[in-house]
Amino acid sequence: MTYEFELPKRHHDALLAWQKDNFGELELLQRSWDQYFPGTPPYRLVAKIEVPSERTIQTGMFKGRPQIERAADMKGNMLYSAVRIIKAQCSTELGSIQQHLETLDNELSAHTKFSILRICAEELRHAYQMFWVLSQDDSWAQAGVHDVANTTMDELLAMRTGTHVLDAFNIPFHDPLDNMVFSFLIDRVGKYQLSMQKIFSYAPMAQSMAPMLHEESFHLRTGYDLVREMALLAAVDKGRWSLQDIQKRINAWFPRAVEMFGNPEGGQANLSFGFKDRLNGESLNAYIAEVGRLLRRINIAVVEALNPAIAREEAERRVAEEDGPLTLPHANFFRMHGAADIAHQPVDIRGRHIPYAQYVEHLRNVLPASLQATEFFSRYQLACAPVIN
Repeated sequence: MTYEFELPKRHHDALLAWQKDNFGELELLQRSWDQYFPGTPPYRLVAKIEVPSERTIQTGMFKGRPQIERAADMKGNMLYSAVRIIKAQCSTELGSIQQHLETLDNELSAHTKFSILRICAEELRHAYQMFWVLSQDDSWAQAGVHDVANTTMDELLAMRTGTHVLDAFNIPFHDPLDNMVFSFLIDRVGKYQLSMQKIFSYAPMAQSMAPMLHEESFHLRTGYDLVREMALLAAVDKGRWSLQDIQKRINAWFPRAVEMFGNPEGGQANLSFGFKDRLNGESLNAYIAEVGRLLRRINIAVVEALNPAIAREEAERRVAEEDGPLTLPHANFFRMHGAADIAHQPVDIRGRHIPYAQYVEHLRNVLPASLQATEFFSRYQLACAPVIN
């Protein structure tokens, strides 16, 4: 059963004020909800929890004990790690709304536009959910983290694109193709993070995951469907973007998705505290395999669109034997963070280390010009050049 709660008035009103300043389209979405999403319960800005049947800690040093109900009962560094996770989760929700709303234009179909608005609305509810996790428990102060809900809320609501916790949420969108590829790649990372946190040893966080995952499934389906639709249009020269355009956006966003998993060798502390049930590298590998499978499906559909008389088996064979038309770059390409031989290193799209001068030209050819014009890319180049030269 799902239970719903409102935030304390101070926090509820602050988030509503942020919504009015950043997401005025929410009222339009709510008025049009039944038209575009018939049969889906009306949107409400509330916290939702589902209490799982299994309420013991599933992993780590406290495995088998009852889940922790009060922050004051967390041990050692657990408390501060939990706050960092909640803060990062909330920042991603607010950051993605700010990015999405910059590029919704009149060339989009109404259904596409309202699907993206629904994604934004549900991200806003997820931010509301994280503030509920912090505000519903007054024992945070007893544990040593004073005024955590107010301080965190004030800090997060003041963030803008460029100041969020994770790099993926600090890159401005250029046009709706960014909305689509972002939903396809970045929201899918969210699915993995939320799934790992279903067993979170702090009960209010664990109880928040199932409703968020249910909503996240719409985001993932929308991102995949839109990228597939754009690729099929591009294949027959009817699209707003070419297959090369789509590939360049994948090249831009996939490295940021990879970095959202953290150090592939890390995650042991979260496993030990019972916050997640997988190490970073396990989740990253599963993510890369899943996105690869989805791109292969899109590629098969593109081959079929280009060759209407072709048998399905032949389309599958061609995609299996040839690169593209859409591919994932190597996980070490265009990295801001990671091991010393990866971060800010001249690693090309196939994972090969190449001379710096050649790398500069390589980036110019494989990344969208819109990304190369951003402050984010300028910072990358500044950090990259001294390391490589």
